[in-house]
Amino acid sequence: MEEAPAPAEEDSATPMPDAVESAAKPVPEPEPETKPSPTPPSEDSPAPSLSPVSADAEYADPASAAAQLTFNERMFAGSAARLAASVVLHPFDTLRTRAQARKRAGAASNLGVFDIFVKGIVPQVALAMPAGAVQFATLEYAREALAERVEHKTARNLLSSAAGALAASIIRVPQEVLKQPVQAGLYPNCIESTRAVCRQGIGRLYRGFGATILRDVPWNSLGYTFWQLLRVVTRAPNTATADLILGGVGGAIAAIILTPMDVAKTRLMTQSASDAVQYGGVLQALGRVAADEGVPALFRGVVPRVLYLAPLASIVYSVYEMIARWILAMHERREGKPTANE
Repeated sequence: MEEAPAPAEEDSATPMPDAVESAAKPVPEPEPETKPSPTPPSEDSPAPSLSPVSADAEYADPASAAAQLTFNERMFAGSAARLAASVVLHPFDTLRTRAQARKRAGAASNLGVFDIFVKGIVPQVALAMPAGAVQFATLEYAREALAERVEHKTARNLLSSAAGALAASIIRVPQEVLKQPVQAGLYPNCIESTRAVCRQGIGRLYRGFGATILRDVPWNSLGYTFWQLLRVVTRAPNTATADLILGGVGGAIAAIILTPMDVAKTRLMTQSASDAVQYGGVLQALGRVAADEGVPALFRGVVPRVLYLAPLASIVYSVYEMIARWILAMHERREGKPTANE
């Protein structure tokens, strides 16, 4: 009969039970291969990048080499850095002291080329190394101690560098007291300067301590922080050349800002009992100098100060980091690891 093919059409149109069940279920799509997702870069780990411009974490801590040193290694690096800067820049320091000290008979005359290089050099060299050792060992220790307490890196740099400068002032102030009167021409050599200090008592070694703190602590704190901020802004690499340039810029900015404090400190340290004008403290000295000699006198010696402190920051920071990288390279060679230059 002609109706016989109808069941075949119905069978072809009607799916089998297995087909119906499979059609009712959605066919799962093949899962893509899972690859481990890259972990976001933390504050202390450098972000992977093909270009140095985008590697923010690499430039966030320019003192990372020194941070890996031991306590004794930091003292060695800091003492060597401070010694190198003090020897190289001593003539500028002498000119700065002469410019800021109140002129008195014989104090600013008969200054030969030889005197510029040797006046006050003994206390400068003898106390530069312990001052540098204490400063940088304290700085790195304070930065580690503040790592979990202070979140912002700039604040940590300000506080840790201030702590280092404050600790170093215990040595730096006697250094300045013995050195500056010789540089100013008040005594022929450091032996006479030391004798004069001893006659006045041990407390004389710390005359001008407050002014030195108000000058050195802010300068070291600002100079160190400016140096690190400039490296972040400019994306500078961790090289000695970058440290030389940017450290000098940061030191110069801080030096200009704090010149009045340096003038007050110098007046306090170089005054004698025979002077007509006596300064009783930092604020009194600042006010008296401004009133008697004008506000520009507060910035007297700013040029030699910048010529001294800008290279000082440049040399200290670059030598400190250079020695730190050298020490780390020595450790890697002992362990059989390839260094960056190999």
